[in-house]
Amino acid sequence: MQNHGRQSGTIPRAFYLMLLALLLFSAQTESATDNAGAKDATADALKTLIAGKRNPLLSSPDFSPLAEQLASLYRQTGYQLLWLPPNRNHTAVEQGLTMIAQAFADGLDPRYYDAELLRKNLTLAGSIATGAVQELAEFDTAFSIAFLRYANDLHFGRVSPQQLDYPQTFGKNRTLDIPALLAQALEHQTLNKLPDQLRPKFKQYRQLQNVLAAYRKLPKEANREALLFNASLHPFETHPQMPLLRQRLIQAGAMSPQSLAEDTIYSEALQQGVKNFQLQNGLLADGIIGTETAAKLNETLQQKILQIELALERLRWLPDDIDGPLIIVNIPAFQLWAFNDNDDSEPLNLKVIVGKALQNPTPVLFEKMRYLEFMPYWNIPQSILDKEILPKLYEDIGYLESQDIELVERNESDADSWDSVFEDLKSGRVRVRQRPGKNNPLGKVKFVFPNKEDVYLHDTSSPRLFERSRRDFSHGCVRVAQADKLAEFVLKNQPDSDWNNENILQAMSDSKTRRVSLKNPIPVLFIYSTSFVDQQGQVHFYRDIYQQDQLLLKALDKNLDQSGQNILSVKSQG
Repeated sequence: MQNHGRQSGTIPRAFYLMLLALLLFSAQTESATDNAGAKDATADALKTLIAGKRNPLLSSPDFSPLAEQLASLYRQTGYQLLWLPPNRNHTAVEQGLTMIAQAFADGLDPRYYDAELLRKNLTLAGSIATGAVQELAEFDTAFSIAFLRYANDLHFGRVSPQQLDYPQTFGKNRTLDIPALLAQALEHQTLNKLPDQLRPKFKQYRQLQNVLAAYRKLPKEANREALLFNASLHPFETHPQMPLLRQRLIQAGAMSPQSLAEDTIYSEALQQGVKNFQLQNGLLADGIIGTETAAKLNETLQQKILQIELALERLRWLPDDIDGPLIIVNIPAFQLWAFNDNDDSEPLNLKVIVGKALQNPTPVLFEKMRYLEFMPYWNIPQSILDKEILPKLYEDIGYLESQDIELVERNESDADSWDSVFEDLKSGRVRVRQRPGKNNPLGKVKFVFPNKEDVYLHDTSSPRLFERSRRDFSHGCVRVAQADKLAEFVLKNQPDSDWNNENILQAMSDSKTRRVSLKNPIPVLFIYSTSFVDQQGQVHFYRDIYQQDQLLLKALDKNLDQSGQNILSVKSQG
């Protein structure tokens, strides 16, 4: 009986276990409810902030252009914190801040992305209570906005090319989903690999990056002394600044730093260095230091760095899908390069003549070459007819015949008087064209890639102009030296092609016009870049013949002014 009594007064062990299970379940349910509530509160705070399109922690609070990308980024994580998770592990933030701090490697300014500002605020972010969802949302989105700004600038460029009247084919053909890439990089902790996914894939971009890094390592130029020449300096003349000239040439990579006498004679070694320097800068390599050569020698290191940065910006505007054979004309370089593929180390390189500066500038473009025409007619544009042909015709009624120019779409019965002919020509009712032959300015072959500017590549009847160092003489089309070599490049890249240099030269000496359509059209890219790395890895700097560098600088400055990011400051906390 006593044993039975003790058993009846004792709570069974099974009951304890059941009670403990209930308590644990209740605690877990409450914890889950708390977590769900915290997630909902975080999501609401993030959605509200994104909808407002402003973040007070940034020096440029308005992020309207990125609001859609920011929403897409946070949707992929269910609108939860990306950079400041509950465990406050700042590995991702540190990795990201290091990444944008190195933006200068691409010619971008880390200050533009609040790199220093965010690093200073990171300590403050770590001290925020987990329940302060509004503050956490502000800090988290501030980091996201900064990285999205950097990623977009690296991929698309800081300036829209359409601001500078570039065709729609520049800056628009982009396929990367930047928010998805950033979310993936955060998930897999691979932020350091993100820049390579965003950069242009062109070899030229990598080469310019390397040159930029090398130039930034050169000693800073404090109180740079100018080279002063009262008149052109010729070989073996004397000048007191010859040691400074030698130093300047070595710095430019135009001559090696071998031991030379520190005298004042313009020696053979210095002359060769000057010739190398002139070639690097698109000048006539005659070894004479004239006005243009002196001006280039006096350009500062910062000016050259700026030219490289502008070149990198323009390369970010190019379409993503350029592959295979490619023809590039760099307008201020007066050069053409024809590449078999993106990594072609020995491209065809030819001199070209481009449009007259500020009168008939050659446009930038990206089109596909569709056909070649051997022994072409020249369909004379109305503008050239009005300005150049008609005045000569007024002076000499036989001018058209002497130049092998014929009237098109005019009946013989209509030619009752020269007055009516002039009227038809001035009104555009009658077209005129020049027959193939020695007088035809298109030479013996033209390369056609239909475009709204109606420009093309072509041979020339005036090859002597290729001897000039500055070659902007055309009405906008691009004249090509050794056009037979370009024809050979184009036709050899066609399937089942039996064209060789021999039958190309034959077609260029025939009396009949012959059109050759391309089964595989070849991309043609006209660019404007005042710095360019050649196939030997040598950087060249060219004249800004169309003043496009100045226009781009103004556009960059305007964007900076509108963003309000000229002056960066840490938001006062406390």
